[in-house]
Amino acid sequence: MFSVGSRVWGSPGCKGSCMRFASVGILVVSLVLAGCGSTSVNPATEPRAPLDSVPIRGVTYHGMWTSRDEADRIRILDQIAASGVGWVRMDVAWKDLQPQGRTAFDSEAVAALDSRLKEIANRGLKALVMFWWAPAWSSGGPEQSAVPGDPQDYAQAARWLVERWPSEIAALQVWNEPNLPEFFADPDPAVYARLLAVTYPAVKDVRPDLTVVTAAPTGLDLSWYRGFIAATDEDGFDAIGAHPYPVVGDMSTEECADQARTGCNIARFVAFLDRHGLTETPVWVTEFGWSTHADFRGMQRWQRGVDEEEQAKHTAAMLATFSQFPQIQAAFIYRDRDFTDANPHMNGFGVVRADGSVKPVFAVLNCSSAADCRARAGNSSEVL
Repeated sequence: MFSVGSRVWGSPGCKGSCMRFASVGILVVSLVLAGCGSTSVNPATEPRAPLDSVPIRGVTYHGMWTSRDEADRIRILDQIAASGVGWVRMDVAWKDLQPQGRTAFDSEAVAALDSRLKEIANRGLKALVMFWWAPAWSSGGPEQSAVPGDPQDYAQAARWLVERWPSEIAALQVWNEPNLPEFFADPDPAVYARLLAVTYPAVKDVRPDLTVVTAAPTGLDLSWYRGFIAATDEDGFDAIGAHPYPVVGDMSTEECADQARTGCNIARFVAFLDRHGLTETPVWVTEFGWSTHADFRGMQRWQRGVDEEEQAKHTAAMLATFSQFPQIQAAFIYRDRDFTDANPHMNGFGVVRADGSVKPVFAVLNCSSAADCRARAGNSSEVL
């Protein structure tokens, strides 16, 4: 969901040009319900009882981006912890950990990641790590979105990653939005399925407790999911990722459900999984959200913004919608804080403003039940 420059460990960038299949491709809010070690609970194997709210709640945290210094990170993490959610989803670039070859890891990048994971854990938060961006030595080209030349290169790096931090990394997401060539150069779902097929056993061999989440195509791209399901083994992942972004950026949760091809119709997506034999497969919504901004010149439909009160209402309503489906076990809101260095659409997704003050949406992150979420969605005074 963003470009990564030299030595940046996951810096912001390409969102404006990185339109998914019809919606924007954003990094999102992250939550995972897995611990580590033999006593941890793997949500993918827990009994499926009806839920009154999504059990895993979190926010996308760009802790590896060098555009954020230590003071920024501390303030953002403290705010996330104070919000009442228990998880973050943090993107980690493989190309920065192994820039030179498969036999060595960069000590500076490893130390940075070690520090970020400890900062997260020290606040009682758990981390879902989304691992992506291929180094040139593996892909054979300079583009970080390029497909690894040998899937085993990625699989072994992921294995090292989760074994190196057994208590800090609670879950692993294998890449991001692979239906977009900006993020995964070959959007053929069978190509992604091959990458996942070798990665899953590699990481589970050293971390059987780990929850492995598939990448999520943006906009609930059912065509991509259909190809992926046909090419993969349903026992080759623990949860399936989803990014329900509306094809029209200011579309409300209610409007998402009114039509079939909105990019955010959750009921349609769950029904699709049922038809394909994945009724019992946990769904992790690893990104969703709305951007607060005014209209701007050259804006496309998917870049339409909302005001801050609408952002809060839509988010609360979507959390209430998620709670109707026990299959949805995690919801990650995109994202931690607004930026000022991209286009208005990409800048405005934060639950916290660029100056560090909280937006109204911050108050709905921890709504405790479907009824609570609906009440907050319909009562602006409670949200504000």
